[in-house]
Amino acid sequence: MHNLLIYNPVSGRANFKTEQLGKIIYELTCKGDELTVYQTQSKGDARRYLSGISPEQYDKIICRGGDGTLHEMVNGLMENHLDMPLGYIPSGSTNDYAKNLGINPRNAVQCIRQAYVHRIDIGNFNGEFFNYVAAFGAFTNVSFMTSQKVKNSLGYLAYLLEGVKHLSDIKPYHVKCQLDDKMIEDDVVVGMITNAFSVAGVKNKNDGKTRLDDGLMEYIFIKMPKNIMDLQTMVTSLVNSEVHEGLMYFGHSKSFRIQSDEMAWTLDGEAGGVFEDVEIHTHQQALKMIVKNPN
Repeated sequence: MHNLLIYNPVSGRANFKTEQLGKIIYELTCKGDELTVYQTQSKGDARRYLSGISPEQYDKIICRGGDGTLHEMVNGLMENHLDMPLGYIPSGSTNDYAKNLGINPRNAVQCIRQAYVHRIDIGNFNGEFFNYVAAFGAFTNVSFMTSQKVKNSLGYLAYLLEGVKHLSDIKPYHVKCQLDDKMIEDDVVVGMITNAFSVAGVKNKNDGKTRLDDGLMEYIFIKMPKNIMDLQTMVTSLVNSEVHEGLMYFGHSKSFRIQSDEMAWTLDGEAGGVFEDVEIHTHQQALKMIVKNPN
């Protein structure tokens, strides 16, 4: 078996140490597998590198980096029709997506060696693929991939809203969103389209129906609060990972069309560009992902 490891040497809060790489290589090859190793040189390099390989060249592709590096690699795989299993060794500062797969820096290599493969959905955002979240709103100029300490105490969206002392500090966005079966039009503070059990400290409360392979994306749109009491109720709901129907829209859909004035988006925690018109589609079970064996 011949596998490819692409790693980002500067992912996370500290640079990747040589001994860490040596340990990963040893664990991935100690059973006799061959391994080609590539170190990314700059942003976008992982995506470019995958454009130069063929589907028959490797049995597994392995990403060592943060959610941004994984985002690049998924786009590289999809763009070049590389349908081989993808393993993930998370090394970012928070590794939000890995938690949804049951993976962490301690068990990732073992999961890759066991190679339990599950086909999962990915999103398409105006032609750009994303793994687990496309977000817009008042706080997209600040990445919501914040410290675990903050997430554990409040959840990042609640943390941001808690820090807003005046309603005049919040900029609303008037959006018109066409879903599969209905239209939503309102002034909103934050919106997220996700394929995840939790994002930014907010757990998905879809009556236990959230799945990563059902062809549906979950959405949450937080309305513009009308007064300080609305704002406090919103914070409390987010702290408790609850959906307040009067202040939020929540549900699931296969596709979305979102129209607004120009506003910034993030994709998987990275800058996604500024748009007035966005179309999002779900590619059901398009990605072979190595996840934690549930047994």
